[in-house]
Amino acid sequence: MKRLAITNVTIKEKNYLAYIALNERRDFVDFQLYPSDGTSLTGSIVIGRVDHVVVNISAAFVRVTPEITGYLPLSELSNAVFTRKQSKNAQISEGDELLVQIEKDAVKTKAPVLTTKLTLTGRYAILTRGNTTLGVSKKIEAVKRQLLTELLTGVVTDNIDYNYGIVLRTNAAKITDEAIESDLSELTDTYRNMLDTCTHLSAYTKLYTPIPDYLRRLQTLRNFDRAVFDTDISSATGSAEYDGIYTDIPQVYEQIRTFLPYIDASRLILYNDPDLSLSTLYNIPSNIEKLLSNKIWLKSGANIILEQLETLTFIDVNSAKNMKKDKKALAVNREAAVEAARQIRLRNISGMILIDFINMDDKEQENSLITCLKEELKKDVVPCQFIDITKLGLIELTRKKINKSLKEMVDVQ
Repeated sequence: MKRLAITNVTIKEKNYLAYIALNERRDFVDFQLYPSDGTSLTGSIVIGRVDHVVVNISAAFVRVTPEITGYLPLSELSNAVFTRKQSKNAQISEGDELLVQIEKDAVKTKAPVLTTKLTLTGRYAILTRGNTTLGVSKKIEAVKRQLLTELLTGVVTDNIDYNYGIVLRTNAAKITDEAIESDLSELTDTYRNMLDTCTHLSAYTKLYTPIPDYLRRLQTLRNFDRAVFDTDISSATGSAEYDGIYTDIPQVYEQIRTFLPYIDASRLILYNDPDLSLSTLYNIPSNIEKLLSNKIWLKSGANIILEQLETLTFIDVNSAKNMKKDKKALAVNREAAVEAARQIRLRNISGMILIDFINMDDKEQENSLITCLKEELKKDVVPCQFIDITKLGLIELTRKKINKSLKEMVDVQ
């Protein structure tokens, strides 16, 4: 059986919280690091103050703390909530104060990315400003979805007045109506209170702090008593079966019990073995060390070299010395395609990705390789698209940036 592990790890003398999914062989199939000191601002809503507006790049630079300035595209201003406005004529101007949500943390020299499309996440629902739609996850079967739609529209009545919409998540399907109503009430009260009080507060006030990232990832679990995963965000293996969530951190254990009470208690295990740590049990340091190396060996004896640069990532497939026949080249390329897709997921690489496979003259074999690669990319819950084969024979992919990559997490700290 596969399982999830949440534990503390130390890399280059820095501490992190690690979210790890392992298969039967205890290989990583999903992996993400989070700052253990709570320094990430992603998801927080604050009152920002506009430092300056740069018209030629259609952006404003907004200070969200006395030390941190973020980047706000002007296209984000359609539903902005201003708490202080310097000019009624200008769309936005220096000195304005408004509600902004940190969409992405700073990466090296890049400022945090901000948005005014505010999103609040509850246990079973997501509230979004600027879209007054009330909806239910389409992953829920039709009859139950209709019942939940009626519940939602009966409970939420001021969404148009306050300009927000709500979507019930997949995990709402197995929760009592009372629990859903309580979550909706808490979520909408938080949002309304934020709008009603923000004009009386000063710049840099934090109005909303989301639940920890690892909990948001676990929130996408559905029917955990049958160990089936919602593939929106969490698991890189889609509907793979897991036998439980293991953690050796009492605070994490209590947070999961509090925020995700629907998870079968028998599937949540607080690991406590003084003779064998969770990290040692699952060989976590060794697995992470492999992910930080730029050379990955394949079972065939070939290897791939992965170079993550500022503007793109390049993956080079190197054949073994006896790799001459086309059939063997195809076998190695398919093996490399599976591992390359896995490395992209585990290292959370985003942006442009180029892969240089072993040359093959046969068009049918080339198509077979592309089909194999596309199938592996489907296992990635972060959108990763096959673009084309360049004139030089390189396969080009693009992957959406959701969180910092492993390299950014480790190097930026």
